[in-house]
Amino acid sequence: MKLSATVQLAPRDISRNHEARNIRPAFISAFQEIAPRFRGSQKAHLRWLAEAHIALGNADPKMIRESLARCNNAANPIAFRHHELPDFSHRTWNTMRLFSPGGSTIEEKTRFFDEAVLSVFERLYPVGRAAPQAIVHVTCTGYSAPSGAQKLVSQRDWGRQTQVLHAYHMGCYAAHPALRIAAGQMAYLPRHLASVDVVHTELCTLHLDPSQHAMEQLVIQSLFADGHMKYEVTASPPRDDNSFEVVALHDEIIPDSIPSMKWVTGPFLFAMTLSKEVPVQLGCALDGFVQRIFERAGLDYATEKSEAVFAIHPGGPRIIDLAEKLLRLDPAQAAWSRDVLREHGNMSSATLPHIWKTILDDDKVAPGTLIVSLGAGPGLTVSGALLRKHIA
Repeated sequence: MKLSATVQLAPRDISRNHEARNIRPAFISAFQEIAPRFRGSQKAHLRWLAEAHIALGNADPKMIRESLARCNNAANPIAFRHHELPDFSHRTWNTMRLFSPGGSTIEEKTRFFDEAVLSVFERLYPVGRAAPQAIVHVTCTGYSAPSGAQKLVSQRDWGRQTQVLHAYHMGCYAAHPALRIAAGQMAYLPRHLASVDVVHTELCTLHLDPSQHAMEQLVIQSLFADGHMKYEVTASPPRDDNSFEVVALHDEIIPDSIPSMKWVTGPFLFAMTLSKEVPVQLGCALDGFVQRIFERAGLDYATEKSEAVFAIHPGGPRIIDLAEKLLRLDPAQAAWSRDVLREHGNMSSATLPHIWKTILDDDKVAPGTLIVSLGAGPGLTVSGALLRKHIA
């Protein structure tokens, strides 16, 4: 793969490209990560999980340690995960805020989620910062009204200037629908001011369940982490920052796949179920789906594929391997997905924006390079975006 071979489009060519396809232009830039409060190694986190399963879930010590050890092998290359909750930093169970011997309700988890999310928004928008035209808040790990975005707008007295929209409960693929929401909102803003902020706040670790010892649940508990990311969607490429042009967006729901993946609320937490059939179902759909994204952009997939790079949401390390195999990719074409998985784990909807930022910051990815962004979630929904790197 020759990442330096692609040619940068001039601004007038970008404009004509959108006009020819009768779509509104949109560009992604100004990525800003707010790291969760705590960062720990995967090995330390799995040791904490084992002790939580023993102390809180009455798990057999030998069984749970052996099972979690299988989740931390060469096939699972996660090195670090982040979390907002201090509970994961110690083992004094009686002083835990949420992971105490008596457990915690969804109300208590929501209260912590509200506090953490508002803190993220306050750090992203410090006092004195100009009001954005609009904010799209993306999450699937906590809900309340008013949301953290609405509370921030009220605190800053931006109520007449800033629109707030929500993109909730879509899970790992939500960054793509969030781009559509942002692009749609820009149609109602003056062209020279058209700018929408997208903010992801995911606290996946609130929903770990030490009473669930099945291997499916242990895989989930050893994979998910917290993460936050903000970026701007604008109608024109910024003059002083690198960006991605949004070339195409597309989602499909795979037939007969409703039971395959679920993310449901309960009295104590949000619970995920994941069928063993998911890799097979995604595998059968993936190649044709990617071809259709290119068709929407008026591009030939077979011609463009070898020079494109791929932002594959790491639902797990095997998902990246599977996508590479089915799409017949060089491993170097998806290297950024592995980098983000290793350093952060799976942060649900915040993961793809972390991968986008990593690609945008990589000087080895040349101007004009196409980025194929892929994710999946309940439905079973397969979701994608085709982006093009633009250098200021």
